[in-house]
Amino acid sequence: MAKQIITLEQGAELKRLYTEHALAVAHASEMLRNHGTESPDFLMADKAAGRAWTRIREILGISHWME
Repeated sequence: MAKQIITLEQGAELKRLYTEHALAVAHASEMLRNHGTESPDFLMADKAAGRAWTRIREILGISHWME
């Protein structure tokens, strides 16, 4: 179940993480287009996007992909 209340610090982190995630997804998309799925550049960018998204979900208390 998602959290109803987060701290001010978590709110600031969420704001930063949403921006970081959007930039990482854009970068991963560019690397995918230019270098393909097996390129180290794409894999690194994809992992960065995944780390940001995982932390966002942790802060929000979302544990299942359907929540």
